[in-house]
Amino acid sequence: MRSLPAALVILLAPTLVSAQAAPRIEPGTRIRVTVANPYRREVGLYRAITDRTLQLSAGATPVTIPLARIERIEQSAGRRRSLPGGIAGFVVGAAAGGAVGCLANSDDYGAFCGGQSDTKVIVGAALGGIAGAALGAVLFGGERWTAIER
Repeated sequence: MRSLPAALVILLAPTLVSAQAAPRIEPGTRIRVTVANPYRREVGLYRAITDRTLQLSAGATPVTIPLARIERIEQSAGRRRSLPGGIAGFVVGAAAGGAVGCLANSDDYGAFCGGQSDTKVIVGAALGGIAGAALGAVLFGGERWTAIER
């Protein structure tokens, strides 16, 4: 009976070790490498890893980094939208849209932005705010990174 637990450990040991192994990076994956001495960050597409170096493509230039100098490796998780950028875009867009609606709202008496109906101002501000919020959220969003265990 004592040989059964030992046999299970021997049979399951390779699966336990492989379950704890670091996730594999596929070639072409966008990664960010933090390098020590001198401190810098390299962003590019993963190419290969050898016993001593990591290779990635940064634009058209291949970059080779010694593994001993790498502090951190992160994989891109895509871009995210920015809430502060969306709020700022909404405010600016609503103001610009309201101003355009105001220009279109003059009446026959020459009253600037004081026409008989403020519908054009309200619609302009709403449309400008929606467009500004969408643009601000997308344009000021950043890339998300997840750490890869080495």
